[in-house]
Amino acid sequence: MDLNVVPVRLVSAGGHAAAAWALGLRFALPIFTIERAGWHRCISANGDLSIPPGPVDLTLTDVAGVRELAAFTPTPPASSRLPVSYQRVPGWARALVASVIGRRHRRRVSTWAKFPGWPLDLTADLLADIAGVARPEAVRSPTPVVLTHDIDSAEGLAALLREFLPLEEAAGARSTSFIVPCGWTLDEAIVADVHARGHEIGVHGYDHANRTPFASDDERRRRLDAPRAFASRYAVAGYRAPSLLRTRGLLRDLAPRYKYDSSVPTSGGLFPVPNNGCASARPFTLEGIVELPLSMPRDGALRFLGYSPDEIARLWIDCAEQIAASGGLVVVLTHCERRFSGTAAMQRAYRQLIEHVASSARFRFARAVDAAVPDAL
Repeated sequence: MDLNVVPVRLVSAGGHAAAAWALGLRFALPIFTIERAGWHRCISANGDLSIPPGPVDLTLTDVAGVRELAAFTPTPPASSRLPVSYQRVPGWARALVASVIGRRHRRRVSTWAKFPGWPLDLTADLLADIAGVARPEAVRSPTPVVLTHDIDSAEGLAALLREFLPLEEAAGARSTSFIVPCGWTLDEAIVADVHARGHEIGVHGYDHANRTPFASDDERRRRLDAPRAFASRYAVAGYRAPSLLRTRGLLRDLAPRYKYDSSVPTSGGLFPVPNNGCASARPFTLEGIVELPLSMPRDGALRFLGYSPDEIARLWIDCAEQIAASGGLVVVLTHCERRFSGTAAMQRAYRQLIEHVASSARFRFARAVDAAVPDAL
């Protein structure tokens, strides 16, 4: 993967009104994009970019090239190569190891977030607006805010029902929960109750062993077909890959099975691998399926990096506002287990975000399936 990028700050959009939201913000422009647009002399010594007036030689294909530069995780991580599922390691132990790694790297952002930048990088959306690409219908004002949960355990499912849904419903929101269908015994009564209350159910892989994206074609398709009864029972339309591990082969196989995928982060941060994400907060089509980028920094990534709940609340609100200004889709991911967002302090942070959204005419709540429109670019 070519990560030869130049960090810039946009100081002039050259009369491209659609890109006015980006003035003063920082972006990571790939060298091939700078060459394509002819911006070599438009970047000052201190990194300020002044786009000249007039047409720019950029197309939707160029924008897609930037989105896909780091959109996949083609190399299996260590968790995918173990002889047994990494889930056999207690969750607290995995979280401890991730926290040690994350806190050590928090001050080395320029290394593990060269592209996309952290905690938010909207480079592809800037280029789309400069190129005159129309924005998808789903992101037109007011900005949709999609609340999602990854339900990895019985603990998470119980906490979803007991603690998270009441917060959301009090604000008039309905969330989307991606549930692991084949990794543990599901409490079907809870799942049915969540669904009956108007919340969306999605599929979160097969067994969360992180092997499906890297399996042979036949094995991958067997795993994707395994939860058919579950998907039918709860009118499942969407998929999210465990640990956000995704390959082109996986997305190609998802296309005939689901309406949308939501496995590609806007800015992946340090996990699952450094320098991963699509640098876009707008829905788009990838390998034949609508992709809803996970646009907000994830709770697990933030906690492993050592952010406090108060810092997380402020960052979530700031990122939501920036995404709204850019014409993007706000997609939030929380885990309901205590080692993630299941503590009182993290639930307060989540409540602050929800109340901020509910109190602003700039936003509206939406389920993921409601945002997965067919005109994604």
